[in-house]
Amino acid sequence: RLEAAYSPAEEVGGDFYQVLKQQDGSALVVIGDVSGKGLKAAMTGALTIGALRTLAAENLGPASLLSRLNRQILDTQDNGFITCLCTRIGSDGAVSMANAGHLSPYRGGEEIPADSGLPLGITGGVEYSETHFALAPGETLTLLSDGVVEAMNPQGQLYGFERTREISAQSASSIAAAAQAFGQEDDITVLTVARLTASTA
Repeated sequence: RLEAAYSPAEEVGGDFYQVLKQQDGSALVVIGDVSGKGLKAAMTGALTIGALRTLAAENLGPASLLSRLNRQILDTQDNGFITCLCTRIGSDGAVSMANAGHLSPYRGGEEIPADSGLPLGITGGVEYSETHFALAPGETLTLLSDGVVEAMNPQGQLYGFERTREISAQSASSIAAAAQAFGQEDDITVLTVARLTASTA
């Protein structure tokens, strides 16, 4: 079961996400954040989604997909960069994940440690590594953009990693609403992917 919450800081934003079914029955779940805000970031995000969907049809693993996506972005983008977290989730709960400078996801209220490579669009020849873990029945994986962590209240305090961790097991809409109420500064995107419990029938 997947839930998504998206709240741009301006009329349009540079955050994006995609959930794409793969040939083997797994799901490719990708979240990204284009540097900057507004229309230019949104256009770059749209181009990235197009490239991502084309590459996803090749049934690539997360690390290979990010490396290929990085090359395509370098060919089409003049400046800026994109952070991106790519996960592949099997029907059995097996997860493979590669990270291009994005926030690590959370599982059961705890951050999942993972190697983080360079964001996309900075330099060529970047190779990404994969982290492997499993979602047990009933567990939820939470992916989010830095708009949650970087929310800021009128006193200039950031929402920060500790508050984010504490609410990371909540619904996507609840997490986004908490960051907005604290003081939205950037685009906010939250995805939760729950592995349903096995049927007892």
